[in-house]
Parts: sequence; C-alpha cells; structure tokens
Amino acid sequence: MRFVYYSLANFPHDSRERQWIQSIRSLRLHNATIPVWLLLFNGASDELLTEAKRCNVQLRLLGDYQEFLQKVHLKASILALYPTFHKFLVLGCLPLEEATQILYLDCDTFFFGDVNLLFARDEGQDWYAREEFRSRRSPLGYDPNHVDEQSLQSIARGEGLNHIQPFNSGVCLLNRNVWNKLESLHNRYLDTAWRLLCGRELNRGNDNVRDQVVRQAVLDSITDLDRSRALPYPSRNDWIIEQIALWLVLGQLPSLSVGNFSPTHVAQGGEFETMIRSNPRCIVAHYFTSGEKNFFAAVSPIAD
Repeated sequence: MRFVYYSLANFPHDSRERQWIQSIRSLRLHNATIPVWLLLFNGASDELLTEAKRCNVQLRLLGDYQEFLQKVHLKASILALYPTFHKFLVLGCLPLEEATQILYLDCDTFFFGDVNLLFARDEGQDWYAREEFRSRRSPLGYDPNHVDEQSLQSIARGEGLNHIQPFNSGVCLLNRNVWNKLESLHNRYLDTAWRLLCGRELNRGNDNVRDQVVRQAVLDSITDLDRSRALPYPSRNDWIIEQIALWLVLGQLPSLSVGNFSPTHVAQGGEFETMIRSNPRCIVAHYFTSGEKNFFAAVSPIAD
C-alpha cells in the first residue's frame, strides 16, 4: 500500500494549520483516494479537524510533543523548542505492515498534479528527496554558511558514519521497507541533535544568537560530559538542525541509497515562479514558509 503522511507539532490556530489545509486541499484536488494520515501533537483547532474529516484524512492524536520526545531522550525539554524533530520518529504510529511506499510531506507544500506520479517515478532507491537548498548540488550555487559540507563530512568521518549528501526533508519518499531500519536510530538521532546544539552554543558568541531562549536553555543544562561530546555545528542556520542530525544518523545505515527528486516534479523555494510559467509537469511545490506570501500571491489558494 502507498500512503502519504504529515506530522505536525501544532499550536492551534498558528500558520502551520493554514498551510496544512491548503496542502491537503491541493493534494485531494488531484487524488481523492490515496490514504493520507495526519499525526498531530498538542491538539488542533476545530477548523483543522473539520478539514481532516472533509478530506478523508486519518487523524492520530499523539498528545504532548515534549512528552513524546522525553520517551526517547533526556534533553527533550530543550529539543522540543524546535517543532520538527518528530517527522520520522512517528513512523511507528503508522500502519507500516501494509506499506510499500511512504511519502512524508511538510505543511508548506502545494500540489499541481497527482501524488501517485511521484510514487510511480521514484521507486529504485531507499529514500528520495530534493537536494538541500544552497548545498553543493543546488542549482542556485553553494553557500557554506548554510551548510558547510566539508565540516559535515569531517563529523561523519569522526563518528564512523557514511557521508549522506545534504537533502531537504520537506518532501521525502521512503521505499523498500527502509522505515523498518529507522526505529533503532531514534535515540541516536535526538542525541546527535543535542550534541550539535551543545557544539553550536559553546562555540559562538552572544552577538549572533537568533534564539536566546534556546541558547540559555542549552547553557544552563550542559554538563562536562556534554562538553566532551559536543559536535561542531556545520551551518549558520539554526533552524536546519533536524536535517543535519538526520543526514548524520542515516549515515549509520551502510547500504542506504538516496535518490534525487527531479526539480521538474518537485519544486522547492522560489522555483515555483519558473514552474508556473514553464513547467506544467510539476507535481508538488515545497515553497518554504519564508516564501509563503510570495507563493500565494502567484498561486490562488483553494477555497472551501
């Protein structure tokens, strides 16, 4: 069975609900039957719950996000300040025994074609995703301030891991039962994230702190053992920490194969502007939350 899932550490009535409603409406516009799951932390507004029912989405309420992370890692109260660590930790809450392919979607996605076309075109590798924005494979050019791939490779070598080329985790297709290999990595994934957080906050000054709450929480909690295990943070973007931790921990799987979605089929960032003019074959756009206003100025939202 093929199915789609979203996972949302929600704060009712925030922007992610609005984004998700547009995403599921656009998906259902082009495919009315594929099973879709929404795994939801921290509750939801009546509007979101109504939309899930209207679009025939299977809803699973998972309670408090921080409490969920606490089952995996001792530093959950700090890690929960980032609302994205759950994406692939929730796979065990899905009907995996029936799965043949699984597509994960962020909320800031919008469909222009049938989602089944993605499943059919990308089956040969374990994991498919677009390259990370501004990585060495990015058509926009490489920016080591966004992700320093040399540093990332050094970390992987030092940890005895295979190097996974940076990919964006907003649209990910999982094949060939790779999900069965991920459960054993849960603790290491969050532990890698914690070690990256420690390294980041220990090695930068107060003058370039974007989130003082996170910084203070880390510095108040850090131990001598944490200092000795800290990993250098290979980016100046604080908010891709879940992706960096994911790239590293997937390097523990020796035979993992990662394929690339074609930009023709999966647009990301500002690529939607070209797509609208000249790419009628695009299936889904991951427009990034920072580009939401521009995206919906060019693309009409789907009304009730």
